Amino acid sequence: MNNLVMKDKATGQRRLRRSVSSDPYFVFLRKAAGRARNFRPERRALIDSLFPLLIQRADLGSWVVTVNISRLAAELSPKDVNGNVVFETSVTASRISRLLQELARFGLCELPELEWDPVESYWMPRHLVLTDRFWQLCGVNMDKLLKQRNKRLEAEHEGIIDAGSYESLKLARSKWYDRMRMATLTYRREKAACEKKRKHLGRMPLDARRNSMASWLIKTHPNHELRNMDHQAFDRLIWQRLNQLELGLGWEPVAPDPIQ
Repeated sequence: MNNLVMKDKATGQRRLRRSVSSDPYFVFLRKAAGRARNFRPERRALIDSLFPLLIQRADLGSWVVTVNISRLAAELSPKDVNGNVVFETSVTASRISRLLQELARFGLCELPELEWDPVESYWMPRHLVLTDRFWQLCGVNMDKLLKQRNKRLEAEHEGIIDAGSYESLKLARSKWYDRMRMATLTYRREKAACEKKRKHLGRMPLDARRNSMASWLIKTHPNHELRNMDHQAFDRLIWQRLNQLELGLGWEPVAPDPIQ
């Protein structure tokens, strides 16, 4: 990161130290990557800004980066004095997606195929794997980086034969993706359940809403926590859950659907 970003002593703000897109690496592999000419200034600026973001989000052991295209686009977009993205000059998600595909053609990252979740009918989040070439282009001491990565793998997967080898690296990436997949599924299902609960309670008046929430908490809340509560604490928990669903005092019941 220090090779790419520096702190301006005059303003105290961070700015790019060097232009990665100007490296002769891109000239040498231009034809192999399917390009006829050099990058345009806009794309060069985007590449220079994207590299530090990928380094910040990379897993130290597997070099995997979870890619939220929309969030990356928002972080790379110019912002006004209030920190809001300027719409006229914003970076679109499609530009980031095309850029990642081009970096993959240059051998700087790998883009595994997206996986379809048949239960939720949704594509799993995209992720990419940074390659050795990526780190070399950043000016990293590869001997030190590989040594640190192998130590990380040995610590995470103690007992694996030949820790730090290609096999353990592949296993680390596989386990990382499995964890991310399960976390994503859990989040989506919890979100769907909360929305279903909110829709059900939103049709009730306040007293019925509180009563229904109380019955639901009795069924789902851990028993050891319920035993240590008095009725005032239980009532506060009810209000807390209702407020989390935005169904507190300020919510007016929704009219029922007309019967066809």
